[in-house]
Amino acid sequence: MPGVDLVEPLPPAPFSGWWLAGACVALALAAALVLGPWLARWLARWRARRTARREAGRLAEASRPGDRDAEARARIDRIERRWRDGELADRAAAEEIATLVREFWGREAPVLTLLELRVKGHSPKLTAVIEAAYPVEFGVKGQGDIADLAERARRAVVGL
Repeated sequence: MPGVDLVEPLPPAPFSGWWLAGACVALALAAALVLGPWLARWLARWRARRTARREAGRLAEASRPGDRDAEARARIDRIERRWRDGELADRAAAEEIATLVREFWGREAPVLTLLELRVKGHSPKLTAVIEAAYPVEFGVKGQGDIADLAERARRAVVGL
């Protein structure tokens, strides 16, 4: 072949810079797919804990004990009224009353089981309400127990 110089090498093949950008985007997407669900679960748990702390502290930070008593009794009355009107099932009413009393008693009470409340020496009033709520919350007893539970809860929140 005349005119072809075989001694000189061919220049390197030109590649676009978009391949590098595409590889970076692909790595970022892979990281998002792996870390995204974990981060979403962690963020949801963090928000739930923060909300629970705020709710638990709301009653505890009231300015006067009389105000706290009145607010707690009013909330118990609303729960009982909703239960009597059929808006709440037995289990839901028992859970709401137990949650309210636990919040009223302070930061640690909302996360302890009945056994832990007894072992740590929490008030007998508190443990009596939680003990009365357990069978209803777990579906053992009938409808008449909510009125008794509400009355116990009212007695437990007086004077704190």
